Amino acid sequence: MPYTIPTDVRYEERFFGPFTIKQSLYLLIAAAIIGFVIFFLKPPFPLNFIIPLIVGGLAIGLAMFNLEKVLKDYFSFLMEKKEASWITPAARKLMDIKEIRANAVFLKDGKVLGVVKVKPINFGVLGNEDQDTVIYGFLEFLNTINFPIQIVMRSVNLDLSNYLAAMKRRIVQRDDKIALAYYEHFSGYMYDYIKTNKINDRLFYIIVSVKTQLDEREVIRSLETRCRTIIDTLTLSGIIAERLNTNQLLGLYSSYFTESFHVGEDFISPITMYNKMWREAPKTGKSPMSSLNLEGNK
Repeated sequence: MPYTIPTDVRYEERFFGPFTIKQSLYLLIAAAIIGFVIFFLKPPFPLNFIIPLIVGGLAIGLAMFNLEKVLKDYFSFLMEKKEASWITPAARKLMDIKEIRANAVFLKDGKVLGVVKVKPINFGVLGNEDQDTVIYGFLEFLNTINFPIQIVMRSVNLDLSNYLAAMKRRIVQRDDKIALAYYEHFSGYMYDYIKTNKINDRLFYIIVSVKTQLDEREVIRSLETRCRTIIDTLTLSGIIAERLNTNQLLGLYSSYFTESFHVGEDFISPITMYNKMWREAPKTGKSPMSSLNLEGNK
């Protein structure tokens, strides 16, 4: 009868009874320390009891309860960065981004990324024919891709502010006071319901990568071709997708650390504002805040 041979079997040689070489070494060192303390140092009470107890407990923990790994993980956790804002070197190290331009993300390891945002569809409400269209279109998408991609899903707080603001504008234009009263009740209910039930929205992205070559224009052109291939093939399934431009990429990455700013109809990300403040200040001799002109920045 065939059976599966486990691949994660580990065996260590036994040195002293049931103990491995490492476990035996821990116990022998602890025994030597305890013997030295008791017979040579001869500390007064209660040290002659407390020191052997601590050393023995530590040795048992190392030998029997994998205390070594626990301590290693704990100190690694203490050494790691716990918090980072979008202007700290820790954030740049985490993202590993060299620069963002030409609708692409240039990483420090030489790769260039393009990001395609995919608008999700509710597959369950589609009819049988529409479901078949989506399935076969997605199969065509998978068969067309001959380069590596990464699919990223991100959960964010559901934000209906734009939808509710557009609804309120239409009501105000109609000068319908009854509808406006209903709107105020409805909007308050929706905000409370989303906050109470912690409803999230899911965002989907497809990451396309190209290795940096000598000709940067060829790299940008190849990245554009791959992103266009993904968008066109997803369209066959009825799935709407678009490639993020430079401003949208800045907003995407900076949103992991802080909210984005909107100035009129233009978008300005915190990273863009920070760069403009601290790059122009040394040239003009003015303070960083006075060197920032919000008008027309992107």
